Amino acid sequence: MKFLIFIALLPVFIYGQTLNKFQWSNCGSPAIDLYEVDITPMPIVQPGAIDLSLLANFKRQMSGGLKTTLKITRTVSGLKLPIRCYLAAGVYVGSCDYDDLCKLVETLLPTFSPDTCPQTVAQFGIDCTCPFKITPGMIDIKEYLDVPSADSSIFSFLASGDFDVKIETQDGNGPFGCVEIKFSVKPFKP
Repeated sequence: MKFLIFIALLPVFIYGQTLNKFQWSNCGSPAIDLYEVDITPMPIVQPGAIDLSLLANFKRQMSGGLKTTLKITRTVSGLKLPIRCYLAAGVYVGSCDYDDLCKLVETLLPTFSPDTCPQTVAQFGIDCTCPFKITPGMIDIKEYLDVPSADSSIFSFLASGDFDVKIETQDGNGPFGCVEIKFSVKPFKP
């Protein structure tokens, strides 16, 4: 009988495992060559901190706002659930279509301004204002970021689990970039 219970729960043990490495794949990026995208540690502990690495070549200047489509799937204990688009605190979050990703970032992050823009980003002409001003050329960003607690915020759906996220973007000239990422989040336990 114990063997039958183990066999029945085996998929939960196999598919319920937390990712231990950030994963990404390019799903069609005509304006960007992505060479490296990484986040450590994995799983991401919240609240906590992460190291972000991004190495990319922007082939053309971004034109206008960055229309973005997010598709988010969360896996908990082997059960995959799509995260729908919903209104929280006056802002749509989750698997949504956004007319301008920069305006969303500006709304959600009150510290998003030229005064607090990290030097590692500003050196590439990105001045933390909308619309994003990313010029053609290579960018190599290595940034240490604080991860706030998601439990009591509009991002509570990101509090824990394994996540599959597809991010598709386009600017005024058409498709810009597409990336699929996989990561895990777990709560901090003292």
